[in-house]
Amino acid sequence: MRRPVVPWGGRGTEAATSDTDATSDTEPTSDTEPPSEWQHGTRNLHVYAAAGAAVLVAIFAAARGAGAWGTDSVGADRFYSILAVLMLLTAAFGATFWWPAGSGGRRRSPSLPSRTPRVRYVETAGRGGTEIGGRRPVFGLLLAMVLCGTFLSLGAAVEIVVGNEGLPLVALVLALVAGVCLAFLVEVALGRIRAGSLVLGPDGIRLRGWFVESYLPWVSVRGLRAVDRGFPEIWIEGHGSAAWARRRTSRVFLLERLPPEPRIEVDSRHLAVDPVQLYRFLEFYVEHPRHRRELGTPAAAERLAEGPPFTVDDE
Repeated sequence: MRRPVVPWGGRGTEAATSDTDATSDTEPTSDTEPPSEWQHGTRNLHVYAAAGAAVLVAIFAAARGAGAWGTDSVGADRFYSILAVLMLLTAAFGATFWWPAGSGGRRRSPSLPSRTPRVRYVETAGRGGTEIGGRRPVFGLLLAMVLCGTFLSLGAAVEIVVGNEGLPLVALVLALVAGVCLAFLVEVALGRIRAGSLVLGPDGIRLRGWFVESYLPWVSVRGLRAVDRGFPEIWIEGHGSAAWARRRTSRVFLLERLPPEPRIEVDSRHLAVDPVQLYRFLEFYVEHPRHRRELGTPAAAERLAEGPPFTVDDE
């Protein structure tokens, strides 16, 4: 018996509430209707409410920090200005991160991709692969947030220490926050935290998330699942005895999970490609092993750019 695949956010979508169900030895199907489009019925309203609140705080902080541009500005004015920028970046990050690439919520023809994905050729383990890039603007907003947080917390801690006798507790807390932000920036500089990508090669599939890496060879892949976590996610499931390699790239920040069973979980919020388009693309190579040899060549990039439906070339 095979497991059906259903549209994200639609009736019958798997909610991914249990990892136990995902360990079944049954395979996802290709003979039932896969996702034809993604219409997010519940647009994570709490996220957008939080983004709106951040904008309001930014407006308040900007008004309070307006004196930073005057000749008589004081430290509080500067910090209010930094806080305003931080809140605006937070709102922008939340709104864009939770709005996956290509998911504008409008109806469109399944044969037309919503945007051209960022694809390039890369060398991985001595072999060529087709890399689907991460959403660098979103990752850039995250870095900008952390950088603003560093300036705000570190600067405030220094001013509190200078303006008071002893070492106030709030200064220690702010210094700790600054230390966490600096650790994040150091890990980015060392390449342990990156924008991420998904690489498909003739040998297998490699996911480089923000904080983790995962690899499954094609021979170990048993199928795909479309999962709804409040955003589209694609599970590339492996057999129980799969040659599954995975590791955490960050030694400090454990903000991405590694599943307990052989599985690559592709978070649509991290990749610069429409999730339905990516699902169809992965499905094509799962179901047509002979075409995997084109991965790492211009043919694969052209196939993805053209969008579904992906047709089988004459052998």
